[in-house]
Amino acid sequence: MIACILFATVTLHAAKADKVIVRVNVYDEVYLSQADQDAEIKRLAEDGVKTVRTGLGWNTAYFITQAFKHGIGTVAIVYPDADSKAKRKGAGAGVPFSQVDPQVFAHWFKINLDRMEAAGVRLTAIELGNEFNMSGGNGDISKPGSGVVLGLSRLKDPDDLEGRPIAAGYRVYVQVAAALKDLRDHSKLNKTTPIIVGGLVDWGLVGQKTWNHELGVGLPDTIQFLRENGLDKLVDGYGVHIYPSGDPHLPMSTRVSELEHLFSECKPDTKPCWLTEWGLPNSNQVCPLDDRRTPGFQAVRTALKKFVEKGRLAAVVYYSWTGPPDPKAEPLSIFRCGALTDAGKLALSPL
Repeated sequence: MIACILFATVTLHAAKADKVIVRVNVYDEVYLSQADQDAEIKRLAEDGVKTVRTGLGWNTAYFITQAFKHGIGTVAIVYPDADSKAKRKGAGAGVPFSQVDPQVFAHWFKINLDRMEAAGVRLTAIELGNEFNMSGGNGDISKPGSGVVLGLSRLKDPDDLEGRPIAAGYRVYVQVAAALKDLRDHSKLNKTTPIIVGGLVDWGLVGQKTWNHELGVGLPDTIQFLRENGLDKLVDGYGVHIYPSGDPHLPMSTRVSELEHLFSECKPDTKPCWLTEWGLPNSNQVCPLDDRRTPGFQAVRTALKKFVEKGRLAAVVYYSWTGPPDPKAEPLSIFRCGALTDAGKLALSPL
């Protein structure tokens, strides 16, 4: 009997691990000609990439469509402020969600989704927004503001001058998610495509100063607030972004403890987290590349696997494949000097 239980447990963990989607961010295609996009898709396919994450819009439709025809799916980022007439509040700030019209977004999204479906594209997932618990992704968050990490209590306090506008914008976000879900549910090819909350930034603990001294909202607190306002009925997972230590000597218990905080709202009986950005940098600009990130990649993946096996983590998306055409390489990229690095091969291998 004990053997049967152990076998069943191992089998369950293996099944969950098999379902996790390991993929990579791609964002340089907006700078490339169609011929260069075709060449990039060919490289991605040759290196075994099955899914990419990129924005959905007029300037990426060709890439997403052609990638799909080559067996590469897309986690498509769509922004709540798409086609919005709302104004940004300054340099580096996003459009305030509180000023977004859900119907304007719905009109824009239907046009783009219809275009994808007309080309036969089934998206891997639809991610609503990106890093909107910071000012760059959501103009309702003051910049720089008080420079601390806001928590749930301040979002729920109607007299909090910083928390109140953020809460108002978050409620509009829920309305946008409802419009998105309705269009997804009535689509022809994407009825079951998961909807994911846009990747949220790790700010650390509530009440502390943020790493860039600009106001931010705690990652778990953002999920809690959205849940309390009905978002769980509209989405299939919660996107998170982490950029962990690449020190392979960091104790595994420390890594897991840090991840536990970030994934705290994604328990086995709730919607899973989708890690839609993670990465380790290599600032070396010389070819051939001396890429010593493999031990760090292995350590991070070992820690992530513990959450995959518990069903709390549904996707792991590396940032990024490459970067915009530039004499200097993107330090986080894994396609360097004309080839996928050994560390990159590990980053994209099954968990």
